[in-house]
Amino acid sequence: MDMGCAASAPGNAQERECARLASKTKFTPGQVRVLQRVFSRVSSMNEGDGVIDAIEFQRALFGRASGGDEDAGKSDLFSARIFACFDSASDERLSFEEFVCGLNVFHPETPRDAKTKFAFRVYDLQGTGEINRDDVRRMLEAVLSQSTSMSLTPKEIDAAVDKTFEDCDLTKNGVISLKEFESLVAKNEKVIANMTMPRLQRLTKEYPEFLFA
Repeated sequence: MDMGCAASAPGNAQERECARLASKTKFTPGQVRVLQRVFSRVSSMNEGDGVIDAIEFQRALFGRASGGDEDAGKSDLFSARIFACFDSASDERLSFEEFVCGLNVFHPETPRDAKTKFAFRVYDLQGTGEINRDDVRRMLEAVLSQSTSMSLTPKEIDAAVDKTFEDCDLTKNGVISLKEFESLVAKNEKVIANMTMPRLQRLTKEYPEFLFA
């Protein structure tokens, strides 16, 4: 069980833990304490075991758990990839430290290079170190399923995938490498626009109900 800095021994030990996590991220010690309250709320949604599982993480992302229909399946893919990239221990649960360090990627002050590498890991569905056409299509469908302002037909999705590979696949070998992805981001940072959450720079006690809303 990992309850983070709020569960440390009273006084200096608790402050040292918050300061330690702050030193590894762009958050202040006070903001780490706010994140502890968010973590405690999310981790108690399902089992209350002091860690966040995949179901609790999806509820924090979308305000609901998977329901088994087509849209829920797409939502599962998006949240599962973010969850997997947060889960540095690969034990299918998030400790408080993994939660804070994962969110740090989305901080506005986190360098572009870190955001780019994280985005690449999210899109690399098979963990092969390369992004193929199916990876791009499935992630695009997952993101679109959560958008209230944009929708694409199957033909438009195919065209978007074609354009992505036309712009990214510099060696024309049918996959996108990290180096090629970094080149694309260097030309157009909008590619990783969803890797920044401005509200993380303004964490206060009045934190929004849903983390990624």
